[in-house]
Amino acid sequence: MGSDMTVLVGDVGGSNTRLALAGPEIGVTALQSFANDSFSSLDDVLAAYCAQPDLPPLAGACIAVAGPVYGNEYQLTNRNWQGSAADLAQQLQLGAGARVDVINDLAALGHSLPALIPGQLSSLRAGHQRGTQALVAGIGTGFNVSLSVDGHTAEAEMGHTSLSAPVACGLTELLGDRAGEFATNEDLFSGRGLVRYHQALHGIAAEGGAQIVADYLADGDSPAAKTVTSWARLLGDFARELVPTYMPGQGIFFAGSVARGILGTAACEVFLNSFLQPATGVQSRCETTPLWLITDDAAGVSGAARFALERAGRKS
Repeated sequence: MGSDMTVLVGDVGGSNTRLALAGPEIGVTALQSFANDSFSSLDDVLAAYCAQPDLPPLAGACIAVAGPVYGNEYQLTNRNWQGSAADLAQQLQLGAGARVDVINDLAALGHSLPALIPGQLSSLRAGHQRGTQALVAGIGTGFNVSLSVDGHTAEAEMGHTSLSAPVACGLTELLGDRAGEFATNEDLFSGRGLVRYHQALHGIAAEGGAQIVADYLADGDSPAAKTVTSWARLLGDFARELVPTYMPGQGIFFAGSVARGILGTAACEVFLNSFLQPATGVQSRCETTPLWLITDDAAGVSGAARFALERAGRKS
């Protein structure tokens, strides 16, 4: 791999797209963020980024997307954007020998884990790290997870699976018949899910998840406070189920704007109390599982860069 190789890397979420340049000599640079609502397609976002002056020749690209990736084809879950690696290569006008990879956005976060530094990561609770498996759980516009095993990641679409029994039971206690409105993990554990949950719990609408958290911080006796604390408890119940499912001995790494918004407040204690309920068998591993919060919005871009440069290095 030549030291002057530059690749375009990106993280395409449901709400925002972040693009940057990466290379062995330059690291990750020229990071820009774009609001997806301002564009009709990913091609338009790429065109806006590539219109910057003095853009160096691109030797390839790695784009992480918030949605399923099958082979080289992608479909965003919360936006009608779809395509393939070949489409991206054509849009970027890359040569025949250039490599373009499309990976899931949570897989990109999994690739970023070995390189995260204290400024990009905070500890929710210490534990005893063991084995080689870690789990990233992203809670933002949507929800998903990715298992990282010794530097390799597995893609999934857990947001579209049914709620676990403990979460469904807890939701029924809180909402009664309205609990049936939340069939999947993403229906509840996402920005849109938090807003819908608030409305189902109180019968009042909210502008967005950020407003709910702000109202909670302003008034600990407000309806928003009950929303945030009870939602955090449900998240703790859910996280408990992730431990025997994925055996993340290296820890669970939460990411995304909603995860940061909730777990960055005093509601984190409610979440931890729920997560650490007494248990036997494999679920008792919750007591020793470290929990982390990825605080850097650009970690996915760094993971895409790591993936692209490592693959290019193996082929050099």
